[in-house]
Amino acid sequence: MGEICRALESTGSSSGVVLSCAGMMRNTILAYYKGEYIERALPSPMEIISVEGNIARGDDGSLQPHIHVALADENLNVYGGHLRRAMVHNTAEIAILIPRDVSLIRRRTGLFIE
Repeated sequence: MGEICRALESTGSSSGVVLSCAGMMRNTILAYYKGEYIERALPSPMEIISVEGNIARGDDGSLQPHIHVALADENLNVYGGHLRRAMVHNTAEIAILIPRDVSLIRRRTGLFIE
């Protein structure tokens, strides 16, 4: 997640919308929200089926990615949830839309456009 934030910051932007990603991940940690986040490690490597989400500036000034993924193992079993951590395996071709003249801001009550 840190690399995605660093790449976004290198453009001079503080917001982005994740449009798509094709490739593979390994050492992946996904989370499911059930009043608190429950994290699970997935076997490696996993094929990326779908990725979507956003990266916004938080109240504390840090970039906060909120990304959901669907991943498949070699038996075509699909797993999904909040992406907490992963490493690229082979490649991950990610497309991020960088909005102009607006910023995405994450507050406790949700995502806002300013």
